[in-house]
Amino acid sequence: IFAAGQSIAETRISKSSSPSSTQSSQVTSPEQESKVTNEYVDELIASDKTVPRNARTLDEELAELEVRISRTPGENAEAGGTNSLFDVFSGPEVYNPNVDPETSVNWPGAQPGTRTDVNLPPELATAVKNARYAGKLLAQIVEEDGDLNIENGKKKFLIDGKEITKDQISKLQQCVHEGIAIGLINDPFEYLGEKSRLDMVLAELRQQPAERFDEIISNYRDLLLSDNFVTMIREKLNSMAKLEMELKKSAKNIEEIKAKHEIELAILSRILQYAQLLLKEARAIGAELEVAQLEVIRSICQVAMDPNHQTEEETALALTDAVRDMKPLLDENFVAYLKYAIAEEEGRLARSGLLDDPEHQRWLYVLKIVQEGVYAELSRGVQRFIDHISYVLRMETKQERRMLLSRLIDVMPSMDIRPFVKVVDNIAASLGAGTRGDFVETDVLGGMTNKILQLRRDVHDLLPGDRIKIMSKDADEWAARQRKKLLEQRGISQQRLKAAKETESYDEEIRQRGEIERFD
Repeated sequence: IFAAGQSIAETRISKSSSPSSTQSSQVTSPEQESKVTNEYVDELIASDKTVPRNARTLDEELAELEVRISRTPGENAEAGGTNSLFDVFSGPEVYNPNVDPETSVNWPGAQPGTRTDVNLPPELATAVKNARYAGKLLAQIVEEDGDLNIENGKKKFLIDGKEITKDQISKLQQCVHEGIAIGLINDPFEYLGEKSRLDMVLAELRQQPAERFDEIISNYRDLLLSDNFVTMIREKLNSMAKLEMELKKSAKNIEEIKAKHEIELAILSRILQYAQLLLKEARAIGAELEVAQLEVIRSICQVAMDPNHQTEEETALALTDAVRDMKPLLDENFVAYLKYAIAEEEGRLARSGLLDDPEHQRWLYVLKIVQEGVYAELSRGVQRFIDHISYVLRMETKQERRMLLSRLIDVMPSMDIRPFVKVVDNIAASLGAGTRGDFVETDVLGGMTNKILQLRRDVHDLLPGDRIKIMSKDADEWAARQRKKLLEQRGISQQRLKAAKETESYDEEIRQRGEIERFD
């Protein structure tokens, strides 16, 4: 099972980098060419499991947009009637071969708004509703122009013609920022900012020669890989089509606008091609990283399956030692990969209708067992923080909770300051994950939403950045020294994993215990 999991990731790299497969795909015999139908192509796409689901969907959307943009206005005029330009922007319905909309709506990683199995506790549902409403109000705030916007030395802000005070604006901003920080809502201003950047890069590319395209567009890679990129391109195309339709109805000369749009369409086509290339590069890098993470899982499983261990107690001790020795590799990236791998496997089984079939869940069981073991090892370092937080949340009133938290922080060791703040932020972020159906304990934490939100606010009020630097000064100096040792220990762990792969046995002779194990 583990070798199969590793070979999947290695196959992704070999297939994406193999020139022979590209050349052979370009040559087809007459018999093969006669068999190529739409159904045959759909089956090939559906059977290709080497491409991550989300990446393939985005790749298809980018390719579809690129084809639509590259068409000439006169192409396929019969199908589009007299409005051939609008036909270019309409396009066919997007088909995702990985998802059956009739049977698979709640699989992990589903698009927002398609899941029907997410039931939020009342407190959490109210928090989400308030954050969305506050974001909507902030987007509608208008500041009056001219001399009328100052009364008694104060600026005047309006929402739908009604005045709103600065104190009310501050509360709205706090609600929105808090919702964004923990993932209850998306940043309502992020899309507007990215949309402005897209307009800026289009204007820059129009003014510069075509030879400078790669030099300019390389500075906007984050924009091209944004989740909002496809939506922004479609909105841009629709706005161009709408403008031409309005000018045509008003009988105005639209030749100048058409010429400008043709230039922008050519630029957008090149941008989409560049975005597809970036997506393939990111996919290849992800496959390489996946191989490294699978090596860690493989080494843990080899210890568990070692026949030299006669009893369960011996196996448990060996696993504990092995996981502790590999702790430098059990970082946030590995924990995130485990969550990703489990979600991908559950999604694959759900789409295949095999989620309840134990015969097809062996790899899923392995991933979940490894996840539980890793969590158990990592939880030892944060259990004392959980105890502190549970004491605070037990208090009845806001004043009592803040007072107890303040006293705990005042006597907290320097080594615990930064980890404590991080644990509190992670607990609050789990509320946001619960709203998307990605956290299983939402019913428990969701019932304490108001207390957790207050805890996060109080922690950041009592521990601003300057105070954290002062209180964690000794720990930061120690961490700087230990970071060098951590890098050395990580290199040793990776060498032992490589040796274990070659010799089919995990080397337990080299042990470096001490302070390095307490550095988290």
